[in-house]
Amino acid sequence: MLSVDKGGLLQPGKLWWNWFGEQYFVPRYTARPTSEEEVCAIVREARRLGLPIRASGAGHSNPAIVPTPGVHVDFDDFNQVVSVDREKLQVTVRPGMRVSALTAFLREQGMSLNNQGDIDRQAIIGALMTGTHGAGKTLPCMSTAIAGARIVTADGELRDLSPADGELFKAFRTSIGMFGLVVSVTIQAVPSYNIYKRSWNADVEDCIGNLHKRLDENRTFWFFWLPLKKSAELYELPGGVVPSTATREHDICHMRTYNAVPVDQPAPELGPGEEFDHSSIIYPNDYIPNFREIEYAVPFGRFEECFAEVRHMFQTKYPDALYPVECRAVKADDTYLSAYAERDGYALSISGPLEEWTWGMLRDADAILDRYDARPHWGKHHFMTPERLERIYPKYDAFKRLRREMDPDGVFLNDHLRMLFA
Repeated sequence: MLSVDKGGLLQPGKLWWNWFGEQYFVPRYTARPTSEEEVCAIVREARRLGLPIRASGAGHSNPAIVPTPGVHVDFDDFNQVVSVDREKLQVTVRPGMRVSALTAFLREQGMSLNNQGDIDRQAIIGALMTGTHGAGKTLPCMSTAIAGARIVTADGELRDLSPADGELFKAFRTSIGMFGLVVSVTIQAVPSYNIYKRSWNADVEDCIGNLHKRLDENRTFWFFWLPLKKSAELYELPGGVVPSTATREHDICHMRTYNAVPVDQPAPELGPGEEFDHSSIIYPNDYIPNFREIEYAVPFGRFEECFAEVRHMFQTKYPDALYPVECRAVKADDTYLSAYAERDGYALSISGPLEEWTWGMLRDADAILDRYDARPHWGKHHFMTPERLERIYPKYDAFKRLRREMDPDGVFLNDHLRMLFA
């Protein structure tokens, strides 16, 4: 019998805060398990005490998806590789493993993630469960790489999930930790590849006018709209050192293309604004956590119209706002709560400083995005309500039904999630 009392798995609650410092709390108990058996024991003891449970990885999400008055399960020490299947190109890892550690390990095994975002500091399970993504009109979000998982259910039992579980599995893949505590996840990888990346600045008219051509001709086309000259500095984007076809210094786009190259092919000769290395090296950027952000995906075919409205809002109502607007196309999937569920999407990430006035700007942007039935990235701030979710997600009611079946007592809910999914 594992000890869960004082001096055992359940320790007096410790202060926790997320990457941005916006979310912080002290739970009644903090637990740092290192085995499946310990996680099972923690859930059973929490149930005996009548306490809710929430887990964390790297704390990289903006909204209040972790805070709980009950038991906080910190997976930071539960971060090992469980197994590798080189034939299937699959790797099974523990929930606390960082995306950066996973991609470095995959490289050693001759593999890569099919796609990833521009931050790799997250715990892999947090990235998957919140629908994190990269960019590319043929590339779906990272949740679709889940080939299987083992969870501890609300009654403290182990359960394996796989595509054979049908609709339950589709709902689970972006479930924000509401179906159980994930103790391992199996990731579908692809053969290792390098990336040839090009970066340059151009006028908005060039970017939007040739958008679909660039989306079609490149594995990934990705751009940041820079409202002011100083905007590039905030995300550490290259400024004057890259080639530029821009005719002005503000209201321009910083554009990037990423194209895969087999690892057995030689590196090309690089010019200004060009990079070449393994996918695990090229995808990530460095970001300073000095911003407040929302990110919503609009239907792919309505992106240009929506972007024009957002741009107009900045230019007329917030002309001094500095932060870039990041724009990425993502392929549709069949995950219930993915921002790309059953439709191709175009994500717009809108940010401002960690100041009070930023909320008003994000609210104004949200009002525009809502007119386009935009869906949230669950790891970013959002202004969702149950009524709105029912309108924009075809499987919202089905997700809630499955959540109740998996956790009828709401053990894995907190105030933020209960309001939306109880």
